[in-house]
Amino acid sequence: MKTRDWLLMLILSMIWGSAFMFIKIALRELSPFWLLYIRLIMAVIFMGGVCFLSGVKAPTTWRDWLSMGFLGVINTGLPFYLICWAQQHVDSSTASILNATSPVFVMILAHFFTDDEKLTVSKVAGVLTGVAGIVAMVWPSLTNGIVLAGMAQVAILGATFNYAVASIYARRFRNLSSIMVTAVSLVGALVFLSPGVFLSSYPDFSALKPLTWFAVAMLGLMCTGIAYIIYFRIIASAGATNALLVTLLIPVNALLLGNLILAETLQFHSLAGMLLIFSGLLIIDGRLFRAISGQQALKQN
Repeated sequence: MKTRDWLLMLILSMIWGSAFMFIKIALRELSPFWLLYIRLIMAVIFMGGVCFLSGVKAPTTWRDWLSMGFLGVINTGLPFYLICWAQQHVDSSTASILNATSPVFVMILAHFFTDDEKLTVSKVAGVLTGVAGIVAMVWPSLTNGIVLAGMAQVAILGATFNYAVASIYARRFRNLSSIMVTAVSLVGALVFLSPGVFLSSYPDFSALKPLTWFAVAMLGLMCTGIAYIIYFRIIASAGATNALLVTLLIPVNALLLGNLILAETLQFHSLAGMLLIFSGLLIIDGRLFRAISGQQALKQN
């Protein structure tokens, strides 16, 4: 990946790393459906304004609307709901490990469904090293292990698989504006979830605390609107496999935010896990090892 892609991925991991905190806050007063639905309404309004101010035009054919709308279903509507529901029943440690399976899924899918993202030894070694780092970070809190038979764990795995499928599918829009793709896909996700309005009980919006509204606003504007603009740009520039490497960095940023905001103490296992994750990303990137090999070759000559 280019240096700019790595920088965008770091920014994106910081944004999405904060999302788990905002979801936990909002779920204190909102059901998973209403949290997600309000989040999407805010995101759609925000992206509509971005499109207007930037002069980005909407698609002109129904086929484009439907294809981008479908992207919103598999990349936003369905996985977001699964994760929101699951976070009521699993701790953040288990969620972090399961969420980190996205690069594994996308590596396999990209190998079979793309021409330029085939499996390589460095990709496999790097992703597995990164996943090992996440396991090291959260291992002490896994007193009962990961029970994959639980519905919540299965829901998170389903969400991560959807992310992998969506990242491959989003490649077809690589030559289009990431702002427009984000806006239309979010409209698709909102339409997909709209029938739930008639099936869910309404919360007392007037009784919601300001902190809840703030958390939902941050999820809608920053963690959805802005984040997806960055995400689709990474896919267009670096490919689906590299884009989902962001899930390896998300637990790191979530932990650092806890340290800075909640004054939590960094433990040795957390630092060791971060080192493994960064090592995995260096293996995938390959530039450091190429530079070392080049220097060794020069010395031999």
